[in-house]
This record gives sequence, C-alpha cells and structure tokens, in this order.
Amino acid sequence: MFILFYLTIALAKFTRLTIPVNDVRNNIYFLQKYGIDLGKGTFSFRIRLTQPFDQQTDDFVYFRFHIFTDDYWPMQKREPKCTNKRTLGTYLEKEKLPLNGEWSNLKERRINLHYRDKIYIIATSDCDGELAKIEGYQIEIEITSLNNGSHFSCEDNGIQKLYGIQIIASLLIGIYCLKQGKDDLFIKYVMRVLFIDIIAEVSFLLHYTVYSYNGIGIYLFDLLGSISNNASQLLFAFLFVALSQGWTITKQELNTVQFFPFISMVVIYQSIIMIIIKYFDGSEDKYHNFYGIGGWLLMFSKVGLTFLYTYGITRLYQQVKQKQFIVLIAIIGILYQIHYPVVVFITEMFVVPYWKNRVITMTTILVSHLCMVFCAFICTTKSTAYFQLKNQSQTII
Repeated sequence: MFILFYLTIALAKFTRLTIPVNDVRNNIYFLQKYGIDLGKGTFSFRIRLTQPFDQQTDDFVYFRFHIFTDDYWPMQKREPKCTNKRTLGTYLEKEKLPLNGEWSNLKERRINLHYRDKIYIIATSDCDGELAKIEGYQIEIEITSLNNGSHFSCEDNGIQKLYGIQIIASLLIGIYCLKQGKDDLFIKYVMRVLFIDIIAEVSFLLHYTVYSYNGIGIYLFDLLGSISNNASQLLFAFLFVALSQGWTITKQELNTVQFFPFISMVVIYQSIIMIIIKYFDGSEDKYHNFYGIGGWLLMFSKVGLTFLYTYGITRLYQQVKQKQFIVLIAIIGILYQIHYPVVVFITEMFVVPYWKNRVITMTTILVSHLCMVFCAFICTTKSTAYFQLKNQSQTII
C-alpha cells in the first residue's frame, strides 16, 4: 500500500495529470515547475478530454498554457483579478482542445537563456469563460520539459555524477574501516550505516539514470533510496547519542529496554515526515527536497536530537579525564545533528531558488561523509584518546 501511495505522489519532468475544468475557471492553475540552465529549454504540451463531449463532432474550445518566471509567479498570486494575473506570464500558448476526446496537436515552446538560470512555472487559466461549454468535464494534460536536451531541471543537473562520487567515497571509507577496524564495536555499526547508505546511493543513481532517458525514472528505486537514506541517517544519529551515553567509552552496553521506546518513536516520527515530504513533490513553492511542513518537522527532530546529544555529552565530560577528546566528539556529533537545520535556514534566507537544492544536497552529503571519516579515524588509530577510554564489548546496543 505504501508503495502504491508513493507512486501516486511522485512527480517527474514528464508530467501527466488530470484536472477538473471547474478548477481552471477564473483561476490560474499550477501544472509544473521546471528550471533551465543557460542555453535552450523546451516545453511540449498536449491535451484531451478524459471523456468526449461529443464523439462525432470536430468542434473544439481553446485551452491556454502560461509560462511564468520565478520572478513573476509570486506577483500573480497577489493580483485579485484573473486577467491581471495572466498578463504577468512570460509566454502564452493557445491550443485547440478537441471535444471528441482525441489528443490535441503537440504544442512546443522553446526558450533561450543568456544571462542566468531560471525557474519556470507552467500553468493554465480560463479567465474569459472559454471552457464554460465543457464545465464538469476533466482534462488530461501531458507536459514534457527539457533543459538543453536533458530531462533534469537546472536544480537537479549533475545529480547523477554527485551520487556516483558519493558511492566511491562510501566504498573507500568502508574498505578502510573493514581493513583497520573490523574488530571495533563502534566501527561495526559505522559500517552498517555505510552499507545502508550505499544502498540508498545506488538506488538513487539507478533511478536518475533511467530518469535521464525518459523523464520519469523508476519510482521503486526512488522509494528504496529515500527509505535507505532515512534509515542510515537515523542509525548514525543514534550512534552519536549512544556515544554520548558512554557506550564503548565508560560502559560495555546500554539499557536497550530504556532506549527502545525512544528509538521506536523517532523511527515512526521520521517515517511520517518522509511521507509528508514526498507528498509535496512537485509543489509550486518547492525548490529543494525538504520544503514545507515536512522539512520543518525534520528540522525540529534534528534540533531535539542535538539537545539530547549535548545533554549526554555534557554528563560524559564530567566522568572522564580526557576532556579534549570529549570536546572533539561533542563538536563532531553536534555538527552532524545540527548541520541540516542550519544549512536549510541559511539557504532559505540567502540562496537563489535555482541553487537551493544543490547547496543543501552537496552540503549534507559532505558533512555526513566527513563525520564518518572522523569516526573511522578515531576508532582505528591507536594513538587517539578513544583507544585509552573505550571498553570493547561485543554486546549489541
């Protein structure tokens, strides 16, 4: 059921959607958002009635496609009149909608950009009542968007290479951990984080590779990547929380009965957040993967884990003599927990829309891998204070 639900909410840059005519009447209706790099962008449209008005007729009504830039889309929302709203669109295409249920001709609009990337919003309207004749009917729309011949919107351009580099980095960290610290309990769990993370990265790479050809991708791989990525982040966050409680440093094991309810609650909470985030895929205001209430809830959970980790590490600091080491892992742990809310906040405040997703994605990947490298180093280098403090144990958390 979850997979079927996900398939209905994921949105690609080949977009097929069905809209009620009543929702378009006297309104600007959002269809798709797509970014174009410097160069040439192409938008192709075609439409049909889901049920024919009259199968024997050759009659038609006019259907309008508007293309707004990211500058003017917010401005049209403030305009009270539909006719004033549509004048803010950069491009207008009119197409004949056959009343016999057949597809219209394919309408294409080419856009050349010479000075900066832009986000374009595709919409439709019926400010003049041209669709009154088919009120109560539904219209099926297909939109194909290309960015210099690629299906990737400008904010996602290069994402395949990013995941390829991420896979190589994860494999190198994993090989180092396996070679140098396979007997260390903490490293064993870091390797599990890496394994789950690699599953996510490979799944995303496969999804986006197929997406580059058809503009849709493979939703099952996208789903698996999202679940695996969420699981790896949670496990790594729990490892830091466990460290702050003295696990492998002052004690051999943790009270699993005490921690299980908390862990279960966080896992359920994060799963709900992921569904909410995915629900807003394709939203007109979404410029990165963690937009909206889902993103705010995720930031709230990260801040909560940061406070929990800080509380634990403060108590641990008072129990051990190697204060410098505790300060170091405190900085790394807090960085891992809090970097996402900080990056999202800074990006929302200061970064232009077409760079938001790139900045957030690259920063979070870089920080998480740097934290993994640090953990691998302190747990496999005998000269570190961790080796003097830790109490090896084979007990599972």
